[in-house]
Amino acid sequence: MTTPSDWRTTLDGLPLESRLKALLVFELAADRAAGAPIEETTATLRAAAQAEGLDDHEPWIDAAAAAITAGRTVAL
Repeated sequence: MTTPSDWRTTLDGLPLESRLKALLVFELAADRAAGAPIEETTATLRAAAQAEGLDDHEPWIDAAAAAITAGRTVAL
């Protein structure tokens, strides 16, 4: 799977509320999963997304996990 260089482009088309929650989830997961393997980072993102009422199978989760694992953790 290829991921975009900026995971936020995968948020295009989502409602504003979902985009904002995704940014929050990214920040929470980036703090909790910094330095972790991609599998653990993805699981952390999925759990946080589900806790925020988001679909935990959205494509942005995989892209965000790749960004966190690569050390690209600036959300805004």
